[in-house]
Amino acid sequence: MKLNKIYTLALAALSLAACSPEDFDGVSEAGLPVAENAKVTATVDEATNTVTFNLEGDGIYPMWYIPVDGKEVTKNPVYSTLNPLQKIWSNAGDYKICYRVGNHNGLSQGMGETTFHIANSLTNYDELLAMLCGKEWRIASTEAAHMGCGPSGTDGTEWWSAKPNDKAGFGVYDDRISFGTDYSYTYDPGDGGTVYVNKDCSVLGGPKSEDFMVTVDGKKKSSFKLSTEGEDIYMTMPAGTYFPYIPADGAFNGELKLRIESLVGSTMTLVWDNGEIAWHYILTNADEGFQGFNAASDCNLWKSCQYSNTFYYAPGWAQIADPTLTADGNKYVIELPTATTDQWQAQVHFHTDMATNADNSYDFSAKLLSSTDHNNVTVKLTKEGDDNTYYFMENIQLKAGQEYIFYKSNMAGIDMDKINLVFDFGGNAENTKITVRDIDLQEHGCDGIEAPAEDEDKTVYTYDSESNLWKTYVDDKGNEGFTTTFFYAPEWNQIADPDFSVNNGKYTVVLPEATSDQWQAQVHVVTGIPAEADTEYDFSCKFLAKKDINGVTVKLTDTASDDNFFFANRYDLKAGTEYQVKIPAVKMGKGKADALKLVFDFGGCPADEKIDIYNIILQKTAK
Repeated sequence: MKLNKIYTLALAALSLAACSPEDFDGVSEAGLPVAENAKVTATVDEATNTVTFNLEGDGIYPMWYIPVDGKEVTKNPVYSTLNPLQKIWSNAGDYKICYRVGNHNGLSQGMGETTFHIANSLTNYDELLAMLCGKEWRIASTEAAHMGCGPSGTDGTEWWSAKPNDKAGFGVYDDRISFGTDYSYTYDPGDGGTVYVNKDCSVLGGPKSEDFMVTVDGKKKSSFKLSTEGEDIYMTMPAGTYFPYIPADGAFNGELKLRIESLVGSTMTLVWDNGEIAWHYILTNADEGFQGFNAASDCNLWKSCQYSNTFYYAPGWAQIADPTLTADGNKYVIELPTATTDQWQAQVHFHTDMATNADNSYDFSAKLLSSTDHNNVTVKLTKEGDDNTYYFMENIQLKAGQEYIFYKSNMAGIDMDKINLVFDFGGNAENTKITVRDIDLQEHGCDGIEAPAEDEDKTVYTYDSESNLWKTYVDDKGNEGFTTTFFYAPEWNQIADPDFSVNNGKYTVVLPEATSDQWQAQVHVVTGIPAEADTEYDFSCKFLAKKDINGVTVKLTDTASDDNFFFANRYDLKAGTEYQVKIPAVKMGKGKADALKLVFDFGGCPADEKIDIYNIILQKTAK
């Protein structure tokens, strides 16, 4: 399996400019740069013929055009503005995609194009079935554009595109779908037991003034088939098939025909297009980890409790009007228009009639989502009227747009006749919006969900953070940010280097020959990142392997000495399952390093193995 990358220079004048209000200095035709400043890559994944298009550069965005039906390309609608864009071409051949580039000054007047080659037609669906079946798929709620809609003939993101967790609390993210090798299909409405339906649907109790949820009685069985039409591959289910979001009557009363836009690793993009509108879905089967206790179960004391709210909102310790709190079932949105600087300056209290006793133990969970970064949110579960008697008082960090699951398991019971749940957002940025949902307090084990042991690593790993040294020194520089060396030696007989490619911070290694021992399949990524002596650093990366592989070695070391390193750990990877490495607060073993190299060893790999490595993070440990 091979990844082919093609670079092309733009054929049109493009514009590079910052988009932030403080940097905006008006529209200027003179701000358009020369054409060679733009670069587009096209990367072909030959397993599924998924092509990834990426426009490199800051402050610019692409408008992708796909030539169809022999029309002049500008007569076709803009297919997508996503960057990167992924799309399947089912037939072998040479193709091109065209693009214009926009920024705050406007669009390039000319149009660029890049060509790409599909080596093999998808003559059967074996590879697709292997990637589809035996997994549990869900809407990829943390991805931008995980749901969207747009004009027919496009990827369905132009008119509306969901932000991460945009539809939390609407019964869509807990739905699960699965596919069998016998072409069976199963829809599971999840813990909430509902399907989400477009407001204009007349089926399932509509239409209504807003999109609505409908109760579904257990799992629903159906079937699916795969077919090819032109360059596209479709997945079709019979009438009456349930799906996490039903966009129109025709998608339920008639066949549910979904174009497989892309299928790479643990992510699949689907488009439903009825000739009038296109709906866009991103699904994932990556391990989602613990998602909190079942807030919808009758075990949850919060579900039936009565509560009232009080607030203390005091920027600079001068109290102002209460923040706005909007409740929608077990979902609460708190709006904080004014910044604060210190803990306890933005308190929200839920005074409840919940009671606990010392004879039982208890579990608690809640999900928090912030519109801005917040490094010191306090969560406290305390006895009403007695701030010194409490189950916990914890400080957590929230990253903008990333939902945080806070939980405690098997807490020793305390006699409390009334309970106060306190959130403090002191230190918030201006115009911060916090969403708290799925609050759950229950007797330990009541809902049958077992929480993992609490992660002692409270480190926040954010790839796009300015503190990520790997992104700054390596990924942001493309191929100029590193060099590579290899040692690939089945039975200790060195052969040709493995295929190695890089696309926008994702590193792909293809190993055609099996190996049996550690250090027989080494990949060295040599960088210019320096490391200070006696200084703690955090490291993280993610893996996605095509096949099971045990004992993968990850070592971050001084390029000048293999004996001076941060760590050398080994991990087991499961096929098709994302695995995240987290290594907090480590120091160099023997002092500073002028430059670091990251070593991966896949010794013991099976034949025809492929591993993706991405979201690499190296940062100084926060104090």
